[in-house]
Amino acid sequence: MKKIWLILLIFIISDSCIDPANITTPAFKYQLVVDGFITTDPGPYTVKLYRSRPLGASVDLDRLIAEKFAKITLKDDAGNTELLTETSEGVYATKVNGMRGETGRSYHVEITLINGKKYESAAEEIRPVGEVTGIDYEFVEGSGAGFREGDGFKVYADATGVPNQDDFVRLRMVATYKVETFPQLRTKRVEGGEIPDPFPCSGYIRNQEGRLAKVGECECCICWANIYDEIPSITDEQFTTNDIFRGEYVGFVPATRQTLYEKIRIEIQEMSLTENTYLFWKLVKAQKEGLSNIFQPPSAEIKGNIKALNTEEEVLGIFWAAGIQTKAIYIDRTEVPYIPQPIDTLKAPCTFFPNSTNKLPSFWQ
Repeated sequence: MKKIWLILLIFIISDSCIDPANITTPAFKYQLVVDGFITTDPGPYTVKLYRSRPLGASVDLDRLIAEKFAKITLKDDAGNTELLTETSEGVYATKVNGMRGETGRSYHVEITLINGKKYESAAEEIRPVGEVTGIDYEFVEGSGAGFREGDGFKVYADATGVPNQDDFVRLRMVATYKVETFPQLRTKRVEGGEIPDPFPCSGYIRNQEGRLAKVGECECCICWANIYDEIPSITDEQFTTNDIFRGEYVGFVPATRQTLYEKIRIEIQEMSLTENTYLFWKLVKAQKEGLSNIFQPPSAEIKGNIKALNTEEEVLGIFWAAGIQTKAIYIDRTEVPYIPQPIDTLKAPCTFFPNSTNKLPSFWQ
């Protein structure tokens, strides 16, 4: 019996000895990423240029590495051109009254970086687009008290396609809400206590007596911020034979003190895509939906329609063109089935909120 146990012990020990796997990974390359589009809506249109980052990068994951000082030219198939202006780091825009997308025309961009490297997008035709015929929503509950974590509205849309056309469609949600902050209430700690330290945009200063004094109107107390759909809603096969599409889930809007300070405007954009752009967004959707699933099969690499002209460097991203039709509704704070809490007293400019502006949108009612 002792010999049997000894043999078993040897097998167990030998089986538990696993050689370490020596895995070598290729060196990371900071690839150029392009993100831009043009539609039949009035401009300005933007093209964003930035650099990809390695996983585990020490920089803030919400901060993009901007590609600055580039030259970007928008062109169509009729010979019209427009040079974009860098409005902020890595963000390039057309003029307010510049080129506008037209159904049936094709568009592309040419990009030259400060180091002389050149890139070009494939031409994208703007196809006819259908119509958003309805927007619906339902309130879903989270947990806790007051405005509860996870509370919000699921948003759905109905739309039509274009008769006698193979429809490749993206339904895009943009939720806009009004928010108020109190930048004049910021303080700083000094020896002996705290003193007022208002933001300059608040319209207040600390006077010689060390008290708050109003010297102008606040420029950063009221803002309008946008929430976009996290996963693109795209379809072609779900259109029925009579070109009607119903009940497509397009996004989630959280119900918080900030988003329901007053009301939320929900805009659904129906965008006509080329087949290549549809396939691009289909891959993006598959990857985003698979992030939380460890058994998700690997998706194909998403490269887009940008090519390098005078360099071997690979480039990612897409510049696309789309016909667009929109429909909007408002969700009032009374739609929440409990009494909403008042807004937080945030002592910061309202531009602290992502995708925000202190300019009243023309569509806000």
